[in-house]
Amino acid sequence: MVDIKKIIVNIDITASSVKAIEWGKTLAKLSNAELILFYDMEEVKAAEDYANLFAFPLDINVEEKTKEKVKKIFEEYMKEFEGNYKYEFFCCGKDNLTRYVEENKVDLAILAEKYLSITPKIKCPVLITK
Repeated sequence: MVDIKKIIVNIDITASSVKAIEWGKTLAKLSNAELILFYDMEEVKAAEDYANLFAFPLDINVEEKTKEKVKKIFEEYMKEFEGNYKYEFFCCGKDNLTRYVEENKVDLAILAEKYLSITPKIKCPVLITK
C-alpha cells in the first residue's frame, strides 16, 4: 500500500482549482495526510513590476491583500474539512512548485489540467484534474 503523508494542491482562483481541492480533501481524508494549498504569486509580482514600469498606482500591500483574498475564497471550500491543512504562498522564482515538492517530501501533487506542462518536473506522483 502507498503511504501518503503530504498532498499538495496547486491553487489559483479558477473553477478547476476547486475541483483539485475536492480531490485533495478526499484523498487527504482517506490517507490521513496533510493537505497543502499552494499558491504561486508570480502573476502578482508581474503585475507589480508592470505597474512600476509604467508608473501606475498600485497598493503597496498587494501581496498581503492577495494572500488574504485567496485564503478567504478557499476557506469556504475548506470549512467542512476536518483534516490538517495549510496554505503556502511563494513568489518570484522559477519552478516554485517543483522545488517545494522536492524540499518538503510531498507524496502526491494534484494539479488542474492547465498545469500539465510542469508534471515531468515534479518528483512525486501527479493527479491531473479537469
